[in-house]
Amino acid sequence: MQIMRTSILCLGGTFDKVYGRGANVRDFSFPRVSAATSMANRFGLLNVDVVYDADSAKDSMDMTDADRARVAEWCKNVDTKACVVVHGTDTMIETAEVVAKQKLNKAIVITGASQPAAMRDTDAEFNLGGAIIASQISIPGVYIVMNGNCFKWYACQKNPATGWFEAKGTPDSA
Repeated sequence: MQIMRTSILCLGGTFDKVYGRGANVRDFSFPRVSAATSMANRFGLLNVDVVYDADSAKDSMDMTDADRARVAEWCKNVDTKACVVVHGTDTMIETAEVVAKQKLNKAIVITGASQPAAMRDTDAEFNLGGAIIASQISIPGVYIVMNGNCFKWYACQKNPATGWFEAKGTPDSA
């Protein structure tokens, strides 16, 4: 049995953020190498190809329509049937909608992190691992993988009170 290859596009977001010493949440930068590359190397993932351009990395609140179109184009042109997009959590659903309009014959999973990969209590590794697996076993479509869940892109929302992703219409548990 041949191992399925997964292509990963890293866009920055909280997943790759490195915060400065100040208390300002906008005081951050992005590393020259994505945390996804480091994780793939550390875990010996030989079946993944990571694409990351540190100069284009950004917070998802700064994503433009042109950025979303670039993501959709990458998903369309990448030569694997399993794709993962590492994205900031605030606008990943908007990007998923743009990608879904392409109606591609591949599984595309968008994931991110609530805490940067560089932090001790991060969910980055967990979410990336879940996204890689989901991209390999899901039927073609666009999905969001966060917090141990895999959602169709249109069937979830980020709860502003908790920061967690949940099925649309789920009441606030607070």
